[in-house]
Amino acid sequence: MMHPLSFHAKGKILLTGEYLVLKGAEALAVPLMVGQGIIIERGSKGDILSWSASDTRGIWFKAEFRLPDLEMVFYTDQIIANRLKGILLAARELNPAFLFGSGGLKVVTQLEFNRNWGFGSSSTLTSLIAQWAGIDPMNLHRMISKGSGYDVACSRADGPIIFSLRGGKPQITPVDFNPPFGHMMQLIYLDSKQDSDMEVEAFGRLAETDLSGDISRISGISNLLSSVKDTHAFISLLSEHEEIIGKILGRETVKSRLFSDFDGVVKSLGAWGGDFVLALSPQGSEYTADYFRMKSHGIVVPYSTLVRLPFVKEMIT
Repeated sequence: MMHPLSFHAKGKILLTGEYLVLKGAEALAVPLMVGQGIIIERGSKGDILSWSASDTRGIWFKAEFRLPDLEMVFYTDQIIANRLKGILLAARELNPAFLFGSGGLKVVTQLEFNRNWGFGSSSTLTSLIAQWAGIDPMNLHRMISKGSGYDVACSRADGPIIFSLRGGKPQITPVDFNPPFGHMMQLIYLDSKQDSDMEVEAFGRLAETDLSGDISRISGISNLLSSVKDTHAFISLLSEHEEIIGKILGRETVKSRLFSDFDGVVKSLGAWGGDFVLALSPQGSEYTADYFRMKSHGIVVPYSTLVRLPFVKEMIT
């Protein structure tokens, strides 16, 4: 009798290098304490693979596929079902034995965050299926996504990383990113989730000019941020980063567009205009939380609740 299998993958935050990481820039990325889990066990429906996906609000997707050809039998969302089938078929290309001779299966995935929050619902799923199939998650990622893969790298990382692409191949360097003001950093939900692949395509159309100087500076900022200990220096570097990306994209920064009177930095995370922004003020975390709640952004998540910060308890007590 088949024993249940279970795997886990970490969510992510991209602090620097959005867009330009696709062109070789070094990006600072942080794995989260929350992510996604998967449980695979023997099913009760013959040759049917039954799939159920949940997040913190409950079940949001169900589907059934006939094995081994993965013919779709039932789904609650055809677009999601097609994407899932595509990932499973890609995994089979890398491991031809995957999902053959297994009989019926029941698969349950559980996101540990709201799936609209952009913390890595897709990348963690890619990582989980790769673990299940016994294949390299980055190889699977390259088959199904146009993104850089930093998020898949984070799904297996033990801590913050500097991520870059060299000749299309990922370079992953662990870094000791542990700012003493981490307890002051807040994540604010803008409730406007972006499609990462569409943003990548849009950037590709925009970025036909020579970006070598910008890539070099963004890489420098990423590396400086990984070790800077001064709040004002950190704010200055993030603000410069925003200005560089804004000029490349031909867009206003999120701070100048929405939060111009905020005392500190408001940094886009990932695709611009997307899910969360990072805010840091020299006035402290209470000022930041109050400011954004006054702006009717009710979901304000302390960075320290998502990323393990060993120094926070000492600083508070």
